[in-house]
Amino acid sequence: MENEKYMTLKEVSDLAHIPYATVKRDIDNGVLPAYKVGRKYFIALKDGQTYAKHKQEILSTQGYTIKELQEILPLSYAFIIELIKSHKLHAIKSGRRYIIPHAEFHRFLESSSLK
Repeated sequence: MENEKYMTLKEVSDLAHIPYATVKRDIDNGVLPAYKVGRKYFIALKDGQTYAKHKQEILSTQGYTIKELQEILPLSYAFIIELIKSHKLHAIKSGRRYIIPHAEFHRFLESSSLK
């Protein structure tokens, strides 16, 4: 532990290619462990790298946003959110938005079919 290296919040946001505020929000929500010294945050190098890798995987997910789903299906934002929260439609949360993977959307349509 003595030789452990740390990253700043800005370094983590640059590494993950996401906004500074997203990293800060994830720290505040307990998603990313960090230390606060004065007004500065420090993240263990290993935690920062793992977090950045995970965020990049999420960002590379091919799928639809809720707004894009609304263009495909005439459903309200609130209804789509309810489907996600009730686990009828799987979504990945990325910052403040949800991404519904293409395969999940097609599975949802198939399960809703009236065959």
